[in-house]
Amino acid sequence: MSKHSSAGGTRVVRRVLSSNQAATRDKLIDAAIEVATESGYEGAGVREVAARAGVSPATAYQHVSSKDQLLIEALLALGDRVTENVRARQPSSSDPAGRLMEVFARIMRQAAQKPLLYQALFRAYVGGYPAVAGSDDSIGFGPERAAWIGAALRAGGSGGYGDAEIDSAARVLSTMFLGAIVGVAAGRDADEVTDILREAVHRLLPDRT
Repeated sequence: MSKHSSAGGTRVVRRVLSSNQAATRDKLIDAAIEVATESGYEGAGVREVAARAGVSPATAYQHVSSKDQLLIEALLALGDRVTENVRARQPSSSDPAGRLMEVFARIMRQAAQKPLLYQALFRAYVGGYPAVAGSDDSIGFGPERAAWIGAALRAGGSGGYGDAEIDSAARVLSTMFLGAIVGVAAGRDADEVTDILREAVHRLLPDRT
């Protein structure tokens, strides 16, 4: 991922990588997730992550310029994985709200189990927000685009809702979800937060069957 300046400010752009570069990037991202899970934001420096990934700091700095950039890459990768997981593992509920809540509950449990990781990711996200907001890629855990939320709502049928209604609900819920997952990472009870999300989802998308 590289940064480019333009009249509209700094933008984060994913560059095309060779197979070897992509493999190194993936190792760095996996290592960043591991180190942040264990040691949080403070412990997830580029040098520490490079050592875990088995590459030199110089190699790591060819891919990222800072700890925040590395953690934002990890956040982007986790978002991609959520999207892939939703598509590959369709929720079992018959209505859109129920399907989305299956996914939300799963992610909230993960955040509760790995609070240091999610605190680190969102600390980097907040610090890098002006650049991330201009990214050409969707951020699976961010409010800009909610492709995976829309995918979860549409998986197995739209439940009588039109595309515009689902897209509108996905935009609202993506912002609510961001606040919810940050809250869980900060120590709020995951079940309580999930119940609040469930109420919001069902108010936005009541069962039409």
